[in-house]
Amino acid sequence: MTTFSFKDVDDAYGRVKSLILKTPLVSNEEINKITKAKVFFKLENLQWTGSFKLRGASNKIGQLTKNEKKKGVVAYSSGNHAQAVAYASKLNNISSTIVMPKNAPSIKINNTKRYGSEVVLYDPASGVREDIANDIARTTKKTIIKPYDDLDIIAGQGTAGKEIAEELLDQNIRPDVYLCCCGGGGLIAGTSTYLKHKFPNIEIYSVEPEEFNDTQLSFRSNFITPIKKGAQSICDALLAPQPGDITFAINQQTLTDGLTVSDKEVKSTIVVLAENLKIITEPGGAVAASALLNKKLDVENKTIIVMISGGNIDGELFSSIAKEK
Repeated sequence: MTTFSFKDVDDAYGRVKSLILKTPLVSNEEINKITKAKVFFKLENLQWTGSFKLRGASNKIGQLTKNEKKKGVVAYSSGNHAQAVAYASKLNNISSTIVMPKNAPSIKINNTKRYGSEVVLYDPASGVREDIANDIARTTKKTIIKPYDDLDIIAGQGTAGKEIAEELLDQNIRPDVYLCCCGGGGLIAGTSTYLKHKFPNIEIYSVEPEEFNDTQLSFRSNFITPIKKGAQSICDALLAPQPGDITFAINQQTLTDGLTVSDKEVKSTIVVLAENLKIITEPGGAVAASALLNKKLDVENKTIIVMISGGNIDGELFSSIAKEK
């Protein structure tokens, strides 16, 4: 059994709080009216590097030994973890190599390079990113920074949950439901652990693209279940083929259930969030809000926490989604 608790998150926050942005927790009267609920959005799209991933990367990289920092790090990512590792490496003055799919959004590839990382592109149709990263690590002696299945990464991501909990408690608010996007499961594992500690009765739901619902399938079957081959989604940040061993063990203890949304529903949600909250979200960052707005759950008269996990979307894609309305 994986040993992980809210104390790990508290420790991580002490390490990273000076390196990250304490992102806003906001409500919106129009959304509240539409949903007939009191909704609070955690805006991690406003985090440095445009997603929550900086929290975990900062916690992990900050704990490397002097010798490990000297040799540098290697990571694999579709984009948000890539940018976070690149940025955190730059802050620590260490070298980084990031393995990314060649079809990743250009904003994510360009920003990773801009933060100083060497980017190695691969074809996801024929290559396996973990294998490529492992080969680089063996050759260069760099430390691999995993995107989610690592306790230090999970604890770092959990700091977003600590911020949510403390702000709600300051206002004497008790949440009923927490909706969080889920790819490999690191963000929801960390944040749900903290929120469950502070609010034991809270219901917690993972939200995934409907063809990448590996956490939902795994939770309901009680064992790790991969998605079917050939699945596709515009939610590039959430395309993990199956949950991590560590993240799944944690999420089995904290989740109420899993929800799914379609790409069409995600697109409409991106527009609603832009119009009402005046924020830009990437597809993966909007899935939790999409579950809310598309009534995947009965939330009437409840207090709902919704994670907006990232905002790294190419301008061309955002423009095309807005025009579809």
